[in-house]
Amino acid sequence: MRYSTATVKQTANGKKWRGILRYKQPTGELDAGGKPVEKWAELTKTLSATTKTEAKRELARWRADMEEQAEKDAKRGPVAVKSSKTPVADYVDAYISNAEAAKTIEASSVRGYRGSAKYIREGLGSITMEALKPEHVQALESDLIARGLSSSTVGKVHRLLKMVMNDAVNKRVVDFNPVDPVKPPKRVKTNPGINALDGAGRIEVLSKLDALGYTPVTVGARIALFTGLREAEICALQWRDIDFVNGVLWVRRNIGLGKGGAYVKLAKTDKVRDVALPAELADVLRAWRGVQMEKFAEADTRFSENAFVLGDAVGFLHPATLGRGWAALAEAFGVKGTEGRIPTFHDLRHSWATLYLAAGGDVKTAASNLGHANASMTLNVYASADPDAKRRAAEITQEAMRPNLAEIVPMRCTGTEG
Repeated sequence: MRYSTATVKQTANGKKWRGILRYKQPTGELDAGGKPVEKWAELTKTLSATTKTEAKRELARWRADMEEQAEKDAKRGPVAVKSSKTPVADYVDAYISNAEAAKTIEASSVRGYRGSAKYIREGLGSITMEALKPEHVQALESDLIARGLSSSTVGKVHRLLKMVMNDAVNKRVVDFNPVDPVKPPKRVKTNPGINALDGAGRIEVLSKLDALGYTPVTVGARIALFTGLREAEICALQWRDIDFVNGVLWVRRNIGLGKGGAYVKLAKTDKVRDVALPAELADVLRAWRGVQMEKFAEADTRFSENAFVLGDAVGFLHPATLGRGWAALAEAFGVKGTEGRIPTFHDLRHSWATLYLAAGGDVKTAASNLGHANASMTLNVYASADPDAKRRAAEITQEAMRPNLAEIVPMRCTGTEG
């Protein structure tokens, strides 16, 4: 892989330098002319250098290392594993490596697959493709549950193994998929229930955010509360995505995590969505834009529409940094969600959804804002998550069941009166 550009930028506080490598990544799609479609992506790394000259040298070494590794991967080419005698764990590793080399899966997906593959290797050992049976798969998953892994983690192992074995069936390496008869573990929520902020909680949080002024974390929290966007989507917002004139916010990318670090991941064309921009949030963003422009000027960096809304002169704000920043604020606020827990940043997204639906908003719009594949998913998660809405439902039921007798007009007519 060749990186098109390599730059260093100083952080806003002037204490650190960050290296940025930009490259084009195939999307796996073709344009109207039949040519492969590519999208821009980037890798970032916080450098240990203290001066710009040292930072450039360190950046050059990092770029050389990354390109050398990419060339080794390219020379190694696809890993051929066609024999039914191949250990399952080796076949899984080869499947992931081939998909990564072909760029058919995102770097963030590769990272997750590698984690699941580790459990497959530990649990199946030297069992070969032809020897793998449903009871082996069941034993693997039961053991992982017994070790204390969550049903979600074990479910990911199950899905990866099933996908790989389907690949083996299609390539005639094995005759059937031994994962098919095995049911994945039933998903159990670690913290059942949606821990959204209720009406009083939302007012309290907004009041305290107002008192703190404008920072990447306080602005990011407001965006989540007013739109329902995810952390990675908020951190990837650029000023060109904010249409103040038409009151629209465009979600075109998010921040992914790969083995090379965090990177900008563009959304597929059919996944780009627009979200209505509430007036209060628009005012906050206008004010924050002014603050950010001053910070860019202090860093002697030109401000542009490509700047990240929550970022600095160096680049985007890492989603984990946003999450940790909010966690510290929420702890200091002492506010609790509907489940009695301090709300996470993701709970701010839940808060928008429950507020919107409880206020009578339509489900399709909610699903669009949240980036859900369909409205049924939104209903399954949020249909009865708002306690105030539940109380109103009880009141409506009571009123309908025993209406005010004074409003009922007795009908004494027999039908024979003239």
